[in-house]
Amino acid sequence: MFRQGRLLLSTIVKPSFKNSSNFRSSNGKQINCAEIKIPVPWGHVAGKWWGPTDIRPILAIHGWQDNCGTFNRLLPLITQDVGFLAIDLPGHGYSSHIPDGFYYHNINYMILVQRLVNYFKWPQVSLLAHSLGGSIAFLYAIINPQNVDLLICLDHVKPFIKNKIISTNSKTISKFLQYEELERQNIEPPAYTMEEIKQKISSSLGGSVAYEHSHHLAERNVAPSKSQPGKYYFTRDPRLKETELINWRQEDLVSGARRVRCPVFIAKAIDGICFEEAKNVHEVVDALKESGNCELHTLEGTHHFHLNNPEVLAGLIKKFLEQHRSDRSVGGIKGEMIVSGRHKLQELHF
Repeated sequence: MFRQGRLLLSTIVKPSFKNSSNFRSSNGKQINCAEIKIPVPWGHVAGKWWGPTDIRPILAIHGWQDNCGTFNRLLPLITQDVGFLAIDLPGHGYSSHIPDGFYYHNINYMILVQRLVNYFKWPQVSLLAHSLGGSIAFLYAIINPQNVDLLICLDHVKPFIKNKIISTNSKTISKFLQYEELERQNIEPPAYTMEEIKQKISSSLGGSVAYEHSHHLAERNVAPSKSQPGKYYFTRDPRLKETELINWRQEDLVSGARRVRCPVFIAKAIDGICFEEAKNVHEVVDALKESGNCELHTLEGTHHFHLNNPEVLAGLIKKFLEQHRSDRSVGGIKGEMIVSGRHKLQELHF
């Protein structure tokens, strides 16, 4: 079964791999989507494999407290000649929570990317990422530029520079230990109706997620309450609520961006989110452009424009991928990672 920390989710039904979820691409072609589970030292990383499974996919990384469902509407529009492995980061979605006593931070996420590269024996990795995922992908690309053959960042490119880092970290550590104690006690979190769940998701980050698409994030993010029938609780690790302790130096990020040599695609939403001074982002983007292989697009929409209105974005990404083809002959799916049954919470009504 899938385990969310210590809380066990409901029954897994077992259709065959061929009966995994099916979606339609932009040209009407049927696209397969398989539930997968990859072993890691603390448990497993879950996710979805979209499209062709016999070639190396593009690794898709979601944002903070989201899950791989964030790509449900985008990937079917661009999955044709290449597949996508969209993962749930540790503590998110159906993936295992990290062990007691540990903290979620970007360094662990970068190590996770390398674990996946090693697991599949990928000669290089292609990255598509949103929000926090964009920071992870960017950082991995600047420390391992030779390992990345293309980079796609959606509404976030770099880890943001924090002000008042000392006082902020003091509060963060205190709050983290409180959330850790809640996780250790295995107390069921507050429960809500499905309507309340969807409203909470759609109202976060200034209303970034359209209500009608909030179920794509809710599906992998909640479980039925045992104490309050008809209600649900969020299963993501509460320790995720406390953000990064590390503060990156702007000059290091700019110089690191100059190390990136792979093709880079950046899409910013007009009504997106900027967590720091805009000039910090512009400096990094300008450094990426120095290679002559970086394109920047500004599109209508909110921070979750890839989920709310993915059509224009999908067309631009398809064109980018057609221009920058890679050898994908090594690194397809492994039989051991295919989940025998598709995970369904039968009680959920979206």
